Amino acid sequence: MLRPNAAPRVVAREDDLRDVTREAARAVRLAVDVEASGMFTYRARVCAIQLAWDRAEHVVVVDTLSAPIGALGELLGVRGPLKIVHDVAFDARLLAEVGIDLANVHDTAVAARMLGRTATGLASLLDSELDIRIGKEMQQHDWRVRPFDASMLSYLATDVAHLEALEETIWREVGAHGIEDEVLEETRYRLRSAATAARTPQTAPAYTRIKGIERYPERERAVLMILAELREREAQRRDVPPYRVASTEALVAAARARPATAAELARVRGFSLSSPAARFFAEEVVGGIAAAGDSLPETERARFERPRLPDGVLRARREREVRLLAWRRAEAKRRGVDEQVILPGHCVKDAVEADPSDTDGLGRVPGIGAFRVERDGAAILHALRGEGVGP
Repeated sequence: MLRPNAAPRVVAREDDLRDVTREAARAVRLAVDVEASGMFTYRARVCAIQLAWDRAEHVVVVDTLSAPIGALGELLGVRGPLKIVHDVAFDARLLAEVGIDLANVHDTAVAARMLGRTATGLASLLDSELDIRIGKEMQQHDWRVRPFDASMLSYLATDVAHLEALEETIWREVGAHGIEDEVLEETRYRLRSAATAARTPQTAPAYTRIKGIERYPERERAVLMILAELREREAQRRDVPPYRVASTEALVAAARARPATAAELARVRGFSLSSPAARFFAEEVVGGIAAAGDSLPETERARFERPRLPDGVLRARREREVRLLAWRRAEAKRRGVDEQVILPGHCVKDAVEADPSDTDGLGRVPGIGAFRVERDGAAILHALRGEGVGP
């Protein structure tokens, strides 16, 4: 563990980072965490990477706003040591966006979830598994702030200092339950999903990302189509998250009220005229509302006119789902493991929709893993077809 009052080493130069990379590459296991600017910038940017090895004898904070992090690519990739990460998906996506593919990972959050833990946050697990209590008071800190002060460095170090001990404790239980393949396959699935998301351009209009948009009247959707795009542009201009320009609730309220002037818009909760930036955006919104019609363009309306599947197809899909979930529940009880170990929820959904006819088709379900197809493929296919549970 990190020695009491020992400050982590801060690396802010490329040559120093290369030295650290060579040192860390000799470790067998490397704890990794990433801090980003997601609550404060339009696009989240990596602000710090914390590394710890040799049971936190070495703890390093990489100032990624000063040191180019390309040198970490091999260390954090498939050829580097085993990485211990807690809840890998977000960190993996951030790293993929700067060209680093995180690999060879033990995710303590995935492992804990598959062991049936209900509270899988880092602070909760350190408390329950190691009787270590850490503060999370800086969870919403702006990690662009420099220089790092003592409290910031202490927080950054704590996030990795205990990961190796936590992983050892949890992985013993993973091994005792015989679920290592399942935990590793789910971790690889999350890594692949994160990398794909990072490299897939976002092409859908901003308003389609509003939760429940398909349930709003078309007249409101026509306004939201314009307002959401204005909010995106303003957020990008200010380099802040869109919600800091205006909340989604405020956009919806404006779409319903359709104020005709900035003064009327200011009476809508979530809008104000208190600054030049706010007044500029208010005028943009009012202009957007005035330009909106009562209906969507045909090309946009088509997004919401998904053909309804025949009742027989929907019923058959639901029956496949019920049978597969029943098999998963029974198999989990028989093996004494969590149901996610038997078949993760995303695999259930994809298998039900794909309705594979053979094990080759089943093997193409993302994240299912060859070991599951070999061990349970026949039983899964039997459940999907309604032929009873196989041996």
